[in-house]
Amino acid sequence: MRLSTTWQAIVLVSSIDAAAGSWATLPSSPTIPVKTIEVTIPSSSLQSLQEDLSRVRSFPLTYENTQTDLRYGVTANWTTQSIAYWRDSFDWAKFKQRMNKHPNFAANLTTPAGDLMEVHFMGLFSQKADAIPVAFFHGWPGAFLEFIDLLDLIKTQFNSSSSPYHIIVPSLPGFTLSSAPSPESSWGTANTSALMDDLLLGLGFKSGYIAQGGDIGSFVARTLALTSESCKGIHLNMIPSIKPDSAPPIANDSTITPQDREVLARSQEFFETQQAYAILQGTKPSTLGFALENNPVGLLAWVGEKFMAWTDPSHRLSVDQILQFASTYHLTQTISRSFYSYRETSNTIVPIFTPSPYINKPMGYSRFPYDNTGVPERWARDLGNLTFYKAHLEGGHFAALERPEQLWEDVKEFIDGAFPQGHF
Repeated sequence: MRLSTTWQAIVLVSSIDAAAGSWATLPSSPTIPVKTIEVTIPSSSLQSLQEDLSRVRSFPLTYENTQTDLRYGVTANWTTQSIAYWRDSFDWAKFKQRMNKHPNFAANLTTPAGDLMEVHFMGLFSQKADAIPVAFFHGWPGAFLEFIDLLDLIKTQFNSSSSPYHIIVPSLPGFTLSSAPSPESSWGTANTSALMDDLLLGLGFKSGYIAQGGDIGSFVARTLALTSESCKGIHLNMIPSIKPDSAPPIANDSTITPQDREVLARSQEFFETQQAYAILQGTKPSTLGFALENNPVGLLAWVGEKFMAWTDPSHRLSVDQILQFASTYHLTQTISRSFYSYRETSNTIVPIFTPSPYINKPMGYSRFPYDNTGVPERWARDLGNLTFYKAHLEGGHFAALERPEQLWEDVKEFIDGAFPQGHF
């Protein structure tokens, strides 16, 4: 048995955060090794990053990098100001406090190939005997950081002794604080889904759980619904804009609303003009990894563009928020490890879409209009047993980060409708 490669510059140390309280108490004896940890950042790592940022030269201005509408990517002005803020003003103590705001854990799991992987997750555990476990899965270039505000909401609504939910927010394998798959393994979504199932069952949730996800997390949730008896239902905040064969042509479909048409038009525009990043990550992930791995400026530009372009333009993320994600990826040296799912979904300029198997389990879908992709309710019903659907008027790709209140209320409403008895 061997331990797969893990993080480099962010360290997880075994110590229980005193502020975690009873939320950090697992509801039953886990069948896998689990420890409560604290996330810390060595001063040597910060010094190295700041030295790299201090060596950055000024950027020559071009027509493309002075356009402020993001059509060619981030601007020289935004990049220059963000680097200066990152180097001189970013509050690292506040960032560390935020990462440890909720209980953090690390669990040891063994893959079928015999590799030992350490999976990081945040968790809020209820002491209620029949509480429903809900796992939230992030996507790219997201991380567990997306869900911190959502967990804040849960703590204001419930206490650990009576909460009707257990909340689990893993870092997907290879991403940020979870260790990497073996270099000999051609890891994919099926492997991630199986490991997440092992995690949830190992935590003691053999009676079942709910899976929630957007972006890559939505594919993990759908895979779990199709492969695991323990996954009792899923809630998605992203569904690719693929018209089912059974649906009439869009121009002749009277069920499609004006907002549906706006979402589909935005999705088509994304497919035609913004897919270059995905094709590169799917076809040449090795080369791109070398370009970004030891290059904090390149990494900031690469992920910063997505955080700006994929969010509701009326509620842009702050530079501080974007830097939290860039910092986590850079310090853990995991950006190159985060590309693996794109080899499955973006390995050609003209993808061949294959029909997804129908999901018989309860399925919920929350659509946020400024996401990269989305489907009308009629199309979503072709994918599975849709028991909850809501089209929001605001919000984008990073639903938990942009609209935590709406996403959490949707998840609760989905669970209440699918499991009115309050348990499985």
